[in-house]
Amino acid sequence: MKSFWKAGLGLAMAAAMAGPSMAQGVDVTGMWRPDKNSDYEMSMCGKDNAQLCIKVVALRGNMDSDKNRPYLNTYLIDKAKPSGQGRWKGKLSLFGQTGDATLTLKGANTMNVKACAYIVVCREITLTRVQ
Repeated sequence: MKSFWKAGLGLAMAAAMAGPSMAQGVDVTGMWRPDKNSDYEMSMCGKDNAQLCIKVVALRGNMDSDKNRPYLNTYLIDKAKPSGQGRWKGKLSLFGQTGDATLTLKGANTMNVKACAYIVVCREITLTRVQ
């Protein structure tokens, strides 16, 4: 579903965070939002809690649809790995497809997420910290 990817669950693309729960001195765990219609929870996971996981925790408005509801309370990104200061890489799973995702922390409350499938189809979103 195209709008799911663009509008909200795009955070899914997001993901690959680093080391304990701090990157560039900023704790990245918590609630993040690409728009007013969905929320994502970032948490540290994997061995020694050194990887980032992103779970869809809320759908509202046009994102709350039969097509998107199966993703509620599931991980779109599971165990993304650090790939530099303030940058992480992982796999995004969405609509039966898997793509490469890169997250780049732009500030304490802003993260850029880029996800690509088949190398040529890429989408970018900006996530804003909610809490």
